[in-house]
Amino acid sequence: MPRFVVQQHFWDKEDWHFDLMLECAGALLTFSSAAPPDDTAALPALARQLSSHRLDYLTYEGDISGGRGWCRIHDRGSFEWIEPSAPPSDAARCDLLERLVVRLAGQKAAGTYHLVRETKAGADHWRLRKVTE
Repeated sequence: MPRFVVQQHFWDKEDWHFDLMLECAGALLTFSSAAPPDDTAALPALARQLSSHRLDYLTYEGDISGGRGWCRIHDRGSFEWIEPSAPPSDAARCDLLERLVVRLAGQKAAGTYHLVRETKAGADHWRLRKVTE
């Protein structure tokens, strides 16, 4: 099963966010959001798609190069692709998806989540919501 991680990314004590990273074709499809997927009170949330990250971030905690703060793991686990039913075969195609439905099995986040492009907010913005099952 593919893996996911949610990292809490800090710039300083006042400026931080969460990065949801989903394993896709040898890279991590990455979305930045003010709320982690396990915070159902804060969902749905607007998320911004970032450039794909290296698989090293599945286990990385610490300083981020270039003075971009530091990160720690908030949650991790495996997930299942629901839509599309199988991940794209290369990382470039992962970045072009318009809609994702995944079933997370993490230590904190569990269940089915939708990520849908929010084109009114910009091409790299998505809406993250948990589906009530």
